[in-house]
Parts: sequence; C-alpha cells; structure tokens
Amino acid sequence: MSRVRRTGKLRYGDKELAIQQRLRALDTFRGMAIVFMIFVNDGAGGYWWLQHATWNGLVAGDLVFPAFLWIMGVCIPLSVKSSFAKGVPRWKIVMHIVRRSFLMFLLGMSLNTRFGSNMLFELRIFGVLQRLAVAYLLAAGFYALTAPKYYTPPRGACGQALKDVLSCLWCWVLAAVLVAAHTVITFTIHHPDCPAGYLGPGGKHDDWVAPECSGGAAGYIDRLLLGEAHLYQHRDARRVYGGPPMDPEGLLGCLTSTVQVLLGVQAGATVLLQRSHKARISRWLAWSLVFALAGALLAGFSREHGVIPINKNLWSMSFVLVTSACCLILLCFCYTLTDAWRLWGGGPFRSPGLNAIALYVGHYICAELFPFHWRVPFMRTHIIKLIEAVWGTALWVIIAHIMAKKKVYIAL
Repeated sequence: MSRVRRTGKLRYGDKELAIQQRLRALDTFRGMAIVFMIFVNDGAGGYWWLQHATWNGLVAGDLVFPAFLWIMGVCIPLSVKSSFAKGVPRWKIVMHIVRRSFLMFLLGMSLNTRFGSNMLFELRIFGVLQRLAVAYLLAAGFYALTAPKYYTPPRGACGQALKDVLSCLWCWVLAAVLVAAHTVITFTIHHPDCPAGYLGPGGKHDDWVAPECSGGAAGYIDRLLLGEAHLYQHRDARRVYGGPPMDPEGLLGCLTSTVQVLLGVQAGATVLLQRSHKARISRWLAWSLVFALAGALLAGFSREHGVIPINKNLWSMSFVLVTSACCLILLCFCYTLTDAWRLWGGGPFRSPGLNAIALYVGHYICAELFPFHWRVPFMRTHIIKLIEAVWGTALWVIIAHIMAKKKVYIAL
C-alpha cells in the first residue's frame, strides 16, 4: 500500500483507492444479485417464495432489485474519491454521472419494447434500469457536489467513532428531505374518489373498498402525469385484484429508491474511513440492526397491519429499510470470507458481478431463445421448471466467466 502524506487532513493515494475499489466483496455481492435475478426472471422453478410478493410482504425475489440499488450506492464514494485523487474536476464527475444516467434510462426504455409495445403512444416510460438511472443521478450527483475532496475528522473519541457518518452528513439531510416529501405526498395526494393515504392494490382488494385506487398516491401520480398507456400493464397485483394500471417502477418510488442508494453511500463511506476489517463489519452489522428494527416498527411487525407495510410495488420506506438490512448482512458475509479472511475468491459470482449490465441486457433479449430456455411438453412440474431455470442461469454464469477470462468488461 502506498504511503499517504500526513498533513492534518485525511488524504487518499491513488494506489490505496484502487485497492479500496477492488474489494472482492463488492463484485461478489453484485454477482450474487445478477445471478439470482436471472434465476428469478427465468421462473425460479415456479416456487412462489422465490419470486415476488403480490402486494404487501417480502419474499426472496423481492431482494434482487433493492440489492442493485444499494450496492450501486456503496460504490459511489469509492468512485468519486478515486476521481478526486486523479485530479478530475468536480464538474466532469457530475457530467459523467449525468451521461451514464441518461444512457441507462434510454437503454431501459429500449428494453421495454422487447415484451411491450414500441408504439410511441403506448411505450412504457419507466422500468428497472430507468429507476436505477434516476436514483443514481440524484444520489451520485448530490454526493459528487457535496463530498469534500479531503475530509478532516472532528477531534475527540466521538468524532473519530462517527467520522464515516459525519462525512455523509449532507447525504443524510437529502435522505431526510426525500423521506419527508414521499410521506407527505403518499398521505395527502389522492384521486378525488379515493381515500387519502390508501396503500392497497385497488380492484377487488378488501371487498372493493377502493376499486379505482390502485397504488394510492403512487398510482394516481403515474396515471395523471405519465398516462395509463405508458404504465406497466401486466403486474401480478393487477392479475389478482384487477383495477387500473400502476407502474411498480413509477415516479413516486424514485424518491425512496434514492434513499436506498444513499444508505448504500453510507456503507461505502465506511469502507473509505474505517480501515480495519473489524470496524467495517461491526458498523455494517450495527446499521443492519437499526434498519431492520426501524422497518419492522413501520410495518407493525406484520404483513398487513403496520402504518407503512413492506411493499415493493410502492417501494415503501419499511421495504427500503428491511431490504437494506438484508444487503448489509450479505455484504458482511461476502466481505468476511473474501477480503477479511481470504477464504473465498468470490466464485462463481465475481465474474457475473464484473459484467452485470451485459448479463442483464443479454438475458432480457434472449429470454425466450434456445439454448437459454426450452420447453418439455406435458411435464411442466416444479422440477422441470427448476432445471430449466438453473440451466439458463448457469449458461449466463459461464458466459460471464468467458468474458472475464478474455478481459471483456462492458459498462455504461
């Protein structure tokens, strides 16, 4: 590790930042997320607990998308500080973030036409990559504008203990503003024929109490500003309950998704400012406990009866907190084995993590193509579906390893 000059300010050498950014745990975590996402999108054997909750609640498949948002946040401080160390002006960093967000949003809209309409008056505007793009633009852009190039921790034991939190103080301010705005909008804005603060799926739910109010404020804002034709038409909740369309990756959820990225930024700041393995892991575990308890309290320790239920379609704050806690625990697991103890190299997940965007686009385009998918007539059992899903997922893992061996890495 290179020497770092001591000038009263915390500085980072180029080599040290390169080492920080190449933590195996980050690529391994991202690889786990992309591999499990492909498995879920391939049907996950038809097992309900491996897919997505219809409305309230949390099952395994619901952890994939927030994991991408969160780990993107973890990498933001490492990337921005590395650019500072290389002498890149702040405005160039921001312009790179804007460019990357624009390309991600455009790519997401293009992929929407793979299984949807390409008619301009019916084109779905938002989606997974679009949500990632908006959250990245807000969180990374804000961090790049507010992060100090050289951070001087406050003196005293308390200042030293909280230096990673204090370095992200403005990010916590932004998160508080976003949470407040999301809460006010959710519980005050509503369709004239819908109750204020409604958080249900509409349609037949709860004996038709609010049939045209799907998604409450989130659904109403999307239908009002984007138009029903530009929303996702085939969500599970609509198939079960009916009601008007509501986009699970719509406008209002971008606020809480950005909060999720900012929580990842805090975990990334811990990597920068806490040098020992023990300090990093202990802080991540402490944050996971805080987030899990806070999310469970909002949800009332139940699926249906809390003030703010855990809900992926609405991207509720309880969902953000609980899934962020799960991400922290998984990162601790990966970090302990790959970077602290060095017992595991991250395989077979690290290579997919290095080419996550390529695998996402590739599996989406090839969703119905042989050899990634095939059908066996009259044998649509869980076992056959599971074999098909594992087979398709394994092929993409192999492709990722071939790309890594040839040093082919695709990024926006």
